[in-house]
Amino acid sequence: MRKTWLSDVVGTEKAAFGLVHLLALPGDPMYDPEGGMEKVYEAALDDITALQEGGIDALHFSNEFSFPYQKNPPKEILSAMAYIIGRLKPHIQVPYGANVISNPSDSVALCATVGASFTRGTFSGVYSGNMGLYDTAVGDYVRLRHNLHADHVKMIHYVTPESSADIGGRDPLASALSAQFNNMPDGFAVPGATAGKSADISLLHQLREAMPDMVLVASTGVKYETVEDIYSVCDAAFIATSLKKDGVFANPMDKDRVKRFMDKLKEYRNGL
Repeated sequence: MRKTWLSDVVGTEKAAFGLVHLLALPGDPMYDPEGGMEKVYEAALDDITALQEGGIDALHFSNEFSFPYQKNPPKEILSAMAYIIGRLKPHIQVPYGANVISNPSDSVALCATVGASFTRGTFSGVYSGNMGLYDTAVGDYVRLRHNLHADHVKMIHYVTPESSADIGGRDPLASALSAQFNNMPDGFAVPGATAGKSADISLLHQLREAMPDMVLVASTGVKYETVEDIYSVCDAAFIATSLKKDGVFANPMDKDRVKRFMDKLKEYRNGL
């Protein structure tokens, strides 16, 4: 098995990143003012407990229930995420990452301040999607990381964001090859259309053939039944829906489903 930065940052190759989907935060339409931030904290604590007791390799925090998403979330989202992760830190036993959905600058700033080791996002290109036009400025994000003395934070770039298309019609593989040369990515992630939908395995194979040494990550839709298919080409995966109770996106994490998945992944790793 070839060695990548995953061995140093996460402690293993063929890693599983368990997603901690934070409940709606202050200012979000679905936020529960009666339950307040304590409800958000308790739900996140339950999820990280289930993930860690199930044997997950790493955690990744995101504001997944901030529907509908915004290109420039208000600062209460960033501050709420920092508060929750800060409270959770005494309970975190594995490496962790974080991202503020659709805002790479906030993601980098959050990781730099809460001690996260990696983030994911759309760091380059211009895309058309449900939020309209989505522009990026990769040079700004990389410089922000450097100026915050956070060069250790790994930036995993989406080849194409969920439910979106390159406005210039560029081929995803050609776009990734250009980004590999120009943008200093630490890895590339390929999502499906939405959360829980399988990543484009054909594109992942094309990326692996074109860039054999790059860290590749399946970003959505990974489940127990696809461990061999995904990890035969990918170095890691972000996993959420299939590890939740009954495999339902809105449900909390299920320790038994996590353990079942991780037992199979560990068996796969041991056979390499």
